[in-house]
Amino acid sequence: MSSIPVVTSMLYLLLIAFMASLPQAALVQPRSITRLALGALCGAASLAIIASEVHGGLANVAPVRPSLLASAALLWGPRAGFAAAATAIGGLWLTPHPDWSAALYYGSSSVAAGMLWWGLQRHARLPEWGAAAGLALSLPLVLLPWLSQTPDAPAAQQYEAHARHVLGVVVLCGGSALLRTRAYTLLTLRRREGDLRRALRATGGGRWEWDLREGRLLYAGRLYRQLGLRDSPDDSATTLASLPLGSRAWRRWIRERHHPEDLLRLRPYLRRALAGREPSVQVEFRIRDDLGRWRWLMTRGHATQRDATGRVLRLAGMDLDVTEQREMREALRDSEVRYSSFYQALPDAAGIIRVRDGRYLDVNPAFERMLGTAGAQVVGRTSLELGLRAVDPGRERLLGVLHEQGAVRGLPVTVASRGEAIAGLLSLQPIELRGEPCMVFVFHDVTQERRMRDELLATNSLLRQAGWMARLGVWESKPGAGIVYWSDVCYDIHGLAPGAPLPAEYLETFVAPEWREPAREQLSRSLRERKPWHAELQIIRADGVRLWVRVRTEPVVEGGRAVGARGILQNIDEMRRASERLRASEQRLAQMFQLLPSPLGFSRRADGVYVDVNPAWERVTGHSREKSIGQSSISLGILAPEARAGLMQAVERGETVGYEMDITTASGERRTVLHSLSPADLHDEECWLFALLDITERKRAEQQVREREELLSLTIAAASLGLWDWDIVTGSISGDARWRAMLGLESQAQHPAPWPQAWAQADPRVIGAELERHLREPAQPFDVTVQTGAPGAAERWVRSMGKIVAWAGDGQPRRMLGMSIDVTSQRAQARQLERMAHYDALTGLPNRVLLEQRMRQAMERARGCGDKLGVAYLDLDGFKPVNDRLGHAAGDRLLVQVAGRLQSALRPGDCVARLGGDEFVILLPGLASGGECEARMNALMQSVSAPYQLDSERMVVTASIGYTLFPDNSADADTLLRHADQAMYAAKQAGRNRHQQFDAAHERAQQALLEARQRLRQALEAGELALHLQPKVDMRRGAVVGAEALARWRHPERGVLAPAHFLPLLDGDTLLQALFGEWVVDSALHLVTRLMQEGLALPISINITPEHLQRSDFADWMASRLALHPQVPAQLLHLELTESAALYDIEHAARELGALRALGLGLAFDDFGTGYSSLSYLRRLPMDYLKLDRSFVAGMLHDTGDRAIVHGVIGLGRSFGCETIAEGVETLEQGRALLDMGCTLAQGHCIARPLPPDDFIAWARTWRAPAAWCESGELQPVI
Repeated sequence: MSSIPVVTSMLYLLLIAFMASLPQAALVQPRSITRLALGALCGAASLAIIASEVHGGLANVAPVRPSLLASAALLWGPRAGFAAAATAIGGLWLTPHPDWSAALYYGSSSVAAGMLWWGLQRHARLPEWGAAAGLALSLPLVLLPWLSQTPDAPAAQQYEAHARHVLGVVVLCGGSALLRTRAYTLLTLRRREGDLRRALRATGGGRWEWDLREGRLLYAGRLYRQLGLRDSPDDSATTLASLPLGSRAWRRWIRERHHPEDLLRLRPYLRRALAGREPSVQVEFRIRDDLGRWRWLMTRGHATQRDATGRVLRLAGMDLDVTEQREMREALRDSEVRYSSFYQALPDAAGIIRVRDGRYLDVNPAFERMLGTAGAQVVGRTSLELGLRAVDPGRERLLGVLHEQGAVRGLPVTVASRGEAIAGLLSLQPIELRGEPCMVFVFHDVTQERRMRDELLATNSLLRQAGWMARLGVWESKPGAGIVYWSDVCYDIHGLAPGAPLPAEYLETFVAPEWREPAREQLSRSLRERKPWHAELQIIRADGVRLWVRVRTEPVVEGGRAVGARGILQNIDEMRRASERLRASEQRLAQMFQLLPSPLGFSRRADGVYVDVNPAWERVTGHSREKSIGQSSISLGILAPEARAGLMQAVERGETVGYEMDITTASGERRTVLHSLSPADLHDEECWLFALLDITERKRAEQQVREREELLSLTIAAASLGLWDWDIVTGSISGDARWRAMLGLESQAQHPAPWPQAWAQADPRVIGAELERHLREPAQPFDVTVQTGAPGAAERWVRSMGKIVAWAGDGQPRRMLGMSIDVTSQRAQARQLERMAHYDALTGLPNRVLLEQRMRQAMERARGCGDKLGVAYLDLDGFKPVNDRLGHAAGDRLLVQVAGRLQSALRPGDCVARLGGDEFVILLPGLASGGECEARMNALMQSVSAPYQLDSERMVVTASIGYTLFPDNSADADTLLRHADQAMYAAKQAGRNRHQQFDAAHERAQQALLEARQRLRQALEAGELALHLQPKVDMRRGAVVGAEALARWRHPERGVLAPAHFLPLLDGDTLLQALFGEWVVDSALHLVTRLMQEGLALPISINITPEHLQRSDFADWMASRLALHPQVPAQLLHLELTESAALYDIEHAARELGALRALGLGLAFDDFGTGYSSLSYLRRLPMDYLKLDRSFVAGMLHDTGDRAIVHGVIGLGRSFGCETIAEGVETLEQGRALLDMGCTLAQGHCIARPLPPDDFIAWARTWRAPAAWCESGELQPVI
């Protein structure tokens, strides 16, 4: 059992070791096959761990290792996760009794979790460590449902499994992240090392011999042709040109071409060399070329012949054009000067430490300011001698980081100096100074400039490593033979030992691939055209190193044809590298200068004229760079002449840092700045590097602080505040005279007194509790109000507020400062306001606010005790006549008497409140039953109804009371009051002078009705209602003559509802009736249009309610609806109404129906025969149809009375000139009987049920009358 963790750990380490063995490129960007291999390896490791756990006898073993599968999906993507799961689950075939369901759940859940965090890392740009932490925390939650299904596993084992999953993800993902980071860093470093291997400049040269015995100067090389010696042969010439020493040509050449200063400087050196006192000759001097430019030449030579005394008889050597190198050195020197200026003006501490003994070699002024010690006292001493040490992390940790990484970049450290802890970022960079290992350090706040400063230090390091001077090699080649001669320098350039075999194919052997074809083409052209050729290209040395070289080639011509080529080869690699470093340094310095947020600039020392300024300076002063360069601070109006003079005097006194002065911006605003200067040379001019720090806001803040202190002092005096100081350790408290007067301590001395004595009448527990609260919540001040003064004296209240200002080392409070104010008057006003806010001003009874509080308390008690709470709403009957007859003053006196009687009639625990006017609310807590509440109501009514005496008037008023019981009525407080109010109005409507209990069932029914009506409104708006059509037919002719529109509700939950389920909701709601009627009319007109489009010009009838017909403008309203559908003929819309609707107001009905008939609409009496109408009235109404009620049709076959009524209605219709339509025809026999009685029009289920419009159209096209209804033969459908 104990070996299982060891095996698991070894497998995890082997996985990480395998990843470490991969190539760095494969770690950073692994290919698909690598991802699959790593995933499969994780699956194999899972299988091995599970096998070891099973072999070790471990119970409740998971079939797979979730941490390995999830980590594979997170680290290498979904394919790796699937490969790991497939390997782990597929390997279970090798184990006895595998649990496939558990394996699939563990495998799929783990891979899904890993894929989820892999997706978040890729698409949500989640950091790698964040995704690993999220997977580690979420993996146990994903597996928790399955673990909960194994109750036999101990809880400790489940927790251990969770911990293993989390630890496995952390170890594998963390190790992978470290390896990837390391690989990425190494690849980056290699690319940067390759970038430094460049050089692109070469110098020309020539060789010379100085024959002192014959007095001649021998020379060869094209270099000399540019320097006035036009007869100089090429470098390959065997015969050298000569110039007699001392001749007129010699003297003219020396006088016109050589720099006079160099002649004076080199004359003593040459004399020593000719005397044999110098082992060799190596000098640099200036000479003028044909274009009048001064060129720097370096002469190297040695004596080739001496006399017996050692004097030199013959010198030989080489001249190299080192003008570019000299210019490079000058540029480097200028860069060093600029670096030194920035180093001195750097606002952060910096310096150089010798590694051997840790002693400071140099520090900048910022370090001197931080340490408070002059630089001369720092140099040569160690940090320990200066009392400077690293606190967090310690010196050992700092050295460990330096040893591991080779350098330190922005390491958060805390250093202790002079007993003060200083936090910042420390950067260390090893350098070699004068051949000795040193360390450059910068101690720096965490700011944006850190990266810039690191680049500056890196640039400086590169600039200090300027290259060495290029050497020239001579070579010669012949067609077919390749290189036939190399000088020793050529061997050295190519990394070969002198005398090594020469390359037969030089281009293929040494020239870099990208340069081979251009070089071959240029060389062939040179030979063809017999012209010189030169180029700069890259070669690959024998050791694989790439070098930039400059090659100069010219063809060897013999007999008019090119027989070979010869030339020189120069290593310009270091020069190219130095040039690149110089450009990078200048670019970085310029970027730093532009990006630094501090205003910086250069000005000439002589006259203060600006040479350059950065954007930060432009923002502060408001002057643009273009306008400022060439101007001075005085001419721009930034400084007055006397202000600049004061600045220069401060510089003479050595005050070059932080000189405070005022400047004027371009807008005329005055700003206060700290001006710092540092001398610098820029483009061979003596300049000042200056920096500004705007402290205007700080100065204003300081002034505001002073003003606020004065204002605070005046405020304390004006507000009569007393100040006190409490020593919490000793318990003594002292204060000023005002404080002592507040507390009645005037007679006592000013020395501190024990705080219980100062707050003598205060409860010490209150003081202690407030002090403990303040300690828990130090952001909230100590605040306590206590009563002071001697016993028997006037009441006095003092409010004291304070804050702890000093703490002991163990965290305990030591001292509190505070102030006190006399709040006696505010206390009295608060009491008065509280009474006004909670009690009725007239009766002294609680008002609505206090009633709500007491009602909530009574409801809570009723819930807790199980008894009942009675809530009664009382309104006086006949109070308004008293007010109107006797006046409001008498009414107020009556209300006061009523309030007194109510209080007298109540129990001690009851409550009566006045809401306003003559309305009161009574709370009756602790009731045992409803009967007890009713008895209390009777007592209240008897008390109120007794006669009242108002002056000489004797009068009687009664009360109507509505009440409800809680918790029988389990509503909230507001609803209980509303229910009691409703019951009170019910009592008034029932005759007044009575009490009425609230009916909850009726209220619920009303609420349900309101909700149903609201739902019907929503259905109308949502289009859930539709019209179905029930056909009307002529039974004898077999023709469809019309249809009746019947509403249906397509309810989303209850299905299609008939009218009986929702039409009753319209009763009593006029607005809903209007909306529904408008919808029915518009929908019927749309259906008529639809039928006409289908070729069916059939009239559609709709039912009209009595409320619609009784409208004064019903006919006009119908005309307006018809006007909206001009394509619909009015005769295709029929209106059906009941007898009762028409007879409600016969005169109005006759007028409206006549107007409708005039519009062309058809009219019908629905359910005719069921009402109690008078035939004389009906004759006055214009009608087209009488609809025989379905109840008579249903009973006419077996009931002679119903049959007689049917006969009578049919005959009545003929006498009125109306057609009769039978409703509810259910059988063929009913139809046959109606035909026999002379009624041919019918509708009912025997013909067709109500149909949707589409079904109705299809039915109407194909319907045929039954044969029993036809007079003879089979009739075709007629429409």
